Order: sequence, then structure tokens, then C-alpha cells
Amino acid sequence: MLVQPGRVNNTNVGINPITGAQTPNALVGSIVQTGRGFVDGLYANGMGLSGRGGYPRGLIDSRGVHWAPRIGVVYQVEEKTVLRVGFGTFYDRFQGNPVFDMLPNPPSTTRPTFYYSNLSQIASLQGVFFPADVRGFDKAGHVPTTYQWNVTVQRELPKSISLEVGYVANAGNHLLSRYDPNMLPFGSAWLRQNQDPRTANLNATSFDGRTALPDNLYRPYLGFGGAGLTTFGAFSNYHSMQVAINKNVGRGLTGGVAYTWSKALGVASGDGDTLHPTNYRMANYSYLDQDVPQMLVFNFVYDVPSLAKHVSGLNNAVGKGVFGGWQVSGLTSLIGGQPANIGVSFQGIGGELNRVYTGSASVAPRVSVRGNPIKPIGERNENAYIDSSVFVAPQVGSLGLESAQRIVRRPGVNNWDVSVFKNFPMGAERRFLQLRVEMFNAPNHTQFTDFNRTVQFNPANGQITNLPTALGGTGGRFGFGAITGARDPRFIQLAAKFYF
Repeated sequence: MLVQPGRVNNTNVGINPITGAQTPNALVGSIVQTGRGFVDGLYANGMGLSGRGGYPRGLIDSRGVHWAPRIGVVYQVEEKTVLRVGFGTFYDRFQGNPVFDMLPNPPSTTRPTFYYSNLSQIASLQGVFFPADVRGFDKAGHVPTTYQWNVTVQRELPKSISLEVGYVANAGNHLLSRYDPNMLPFGSAWLRQNQDPRTANLNATSFDGRTALPDNLYRPYLGFGGAGLTTFGAFSNYHSMQVAINKNVGRGLTGGVAYTWSKALGVASGDGDTLHPTNYRMANYSYLDQDVPQMLVFNFVYDVPSLAKHVSGLNNAVGKGVFGGWQVSGLTSLIGGQPANIGVSFQGIGGELNRVYTGSASVAPRVSVRGNPIKPIGERNENAYIDSSVFVAPQVGSLGLESAQRIVRRPGVNNWDVSVFKNFPMGAERRFLQLRVEMFNAPNHTQFTDFNRTVQFNPANGQITNLPTALGGTGGRFGFGAITGARDPRFIQLAAKFYF
């Protein structure tokens, strides 16, 4: 039982539902004390213990021995062509975080709250206990499994060019994610029996969620807050085409280019992602956080020929020392932006947003989309990185299914690194001093990192209110859709290294 809200003589109070006794208003939502406190396990009712009550010592069932077959085949098609094929099954060990998160669960950790007292009296006080958020693990104990496969063709081309083209893919099953069995049901904040009598007119014909009771007073399992259960139901897949070309040009110059075109899809990007309570295959399946659609990388190394060998007046110790031993290398990375979500807010609506639009404080509405929000590269600018006109406000009664996850992309990477080395011989062939100048983002051009991804609507007319000021909104310089950050400027690193 939890202390209920009440009002006596125009004063907000708490009501003990067992005895009818009044308590201070601060105790509303706390667990009713029965006189036996922890002795009867009231605060931890329903919690399982390792090795007791049918729970194994590790809290999850053992799945026994797992076989992990792997196979690799290499076939030389002809003198300059090689075919490689591989497949493997890989298992992941559980990381510690989902287990460590269970340490604060009652009764191993208790968090009493003390009211109307002082530090000198703590030892004699009983304390008040509120429903705690708890964490759990799916007892089924599946093992996260990844199946990987690849097909690659390597070919030696004319003029010392090597070409490699491959299809690389994987599929993940039984991946970790979270589910809340104690979430507040959709529409529960609109029900008459869940209204706070101190703020709601109980004679009204309907309620909009703003006058609902505190969340913990009408959860499915009273006595607990949210229940983050780590389960094994998530899945993912990755498919890519990978191409690499390398060439030894000669005269000290080598270079290469690598290109990857890929897709990473799934329902959870990490162990802490919470799946939708109704249809997570539809609501959560989308691009993953780590999806990078395209990646192009160039590299080169050039041992600069010494002028001392070609100019007679420089072919001496001084000329060789100044003009010899130079090396220049570079790495260019052109990487597509990673996917991201769009947050939703409403003017004049704060923490009650979920209760107003979905009727559940546990599930948020999602923005509706009426078109492609990603602008062509040439149309993007610092005030409008995306097309804000395609976003539409969700409607009351939402189930959080208006749009997919991660429907926009952050800015990509356009980075150029250059290094210049100078080697000074020190007697023996392999003994020399190397001076280095390494420049990261050598052109010192701006590379944006993110933009304002939270849209605010006017609940009365559905118009976007927080566009940048330059576009007629009230969002200021960093309004919705405007660039908010950039990567590092040019960094220059100087170093000296001895080789013996």
C-alpha cells in the first residue's frame, strides 16, 4: 500500500489507506509502514535472490556448451586472382553494466528518507521508503550471438596495382536491450480513477493527463517504480561492399584508396536501449547509431627525392643533410554522417508531455514526418541543416509510432591529415634522428558535428515555434535545425624521435 493524496481543511495531506490516518503531504506516494518494516520484506516484496526460490546462482539459466563453427576457404582462380570465403559464429560475454545496475535493488540497498528531524536523531528514526526503480535480467539466459560471413576477390592488375573487392556482413541475435514490465499503460493518465483529487475536478467528463496522480500510485506493480528488465530479444544486421586499391607508383611513392558502402540496421544500438512496449519490430527497427553509409579514405607516402643527387653543387654533406631524408604522408577521410533522432517538445508543456499525448509517462510521442528531412548538400546552411518543413506535431492518442528511429543524419567527416618527416643520419644506416611535423585537419576548414534536433510545436496550431531567428522563429541563433557545433580546428604536433 502507498500513502494516497488527500485534502483536509484546504490543506494537502497524505492519507494512510489502511487506517485512514493523516500524514504530512511530503509522504504521498511512500510505502505505508506496517509496524514490521523490513522484517516482513514489504519493501522488497517480489524480488528474487540468487540461488533461492528457483533462481540459479547467476540469476540466469545456463545454456550449456555452445559450438562456434568457423570456416575459411582460399582458392586461387588463376595466377593473379584469389577468391576468399569465410563464415564464423561468435558469442559475446555479458558485460558487467546490466549486472552492476542490479546492486541498488532492495533489499541489498535501502534508501530511507527522513523528514522533520535532524542528524542527531537519525539512529533512532525509522525513515520513510518510496518505491524504487529496479533492474532485472531475463532468466532465460540466451547468449548474444553474431554470425559473420564474407566473400572477397583479390586481383593483381597491371602496373603494380592491387584490387580487392569484398562483401562483408553479419547478423546478431539474442542481443541485449531493455523492457519495462512496470510501465504505465497507454491512456492510463486519462482515466478517472487515476486523477489526483487535489488538482482534478472529478466531476469532469474527460481528463487530459495534467491532473493525474504521481506515476508510482497507479503502476501495474505497486511498490516499485520503473523496472528496467534486460532481455535478449534485440537483433541487428550489417551488409557492406568494401573496395581497396593500392599501388606502388615507384620512386618512393605509394598510395591507396579504400571505399565502404554499408548499412547497419537493428532494433537496439546498445545494451541500454529500451524497446517499444507494443511492436518493437516496427517501432525500433531502423538505422543503428553506428551506421555509416559511405566511407572513402585516401592515403599516400612519398619519399621525396633528394635534390643533392641531381644538382652538382648540392652533392655534398651539407646538401645531402638539408635536401635529403624528407618524407611526406597524408590521410584523407570522407565519412558519411551517422543517424540521429528528432526530439519533440510543446510550447507551455513540460514534464507532463507524455501523459498528455500518449496517456503514459513511460512512452513519448514521436514527431510525424511528411517528406524527406535530409537536404541536398548544396542547400544546407548554418541555420537550416535539414528541411524543417516536413515535420508535423504528433496527435493526442499517440502510441509513439509516428515515425522510425534515427530519421536524420548528423554532419559527416571531411578530414585531411598531413605529416612531414625529416631524417638526419647518425652514422649507422639504421640510426637516425627524425623530426616530425604532423597536421590534423591540415586545411583548417570547418567540420560541423551536430545541429539542434529538438523541435518545439505550438499545441494550439501545430506550428514550429523554435526555428532560428534568421528564419522567423523564436529559437535564437541555435534554433531547430541550426548547426550547434564543430569538430576541432587544425592541430599541429611537433616531435623528435631517435631510431637506434
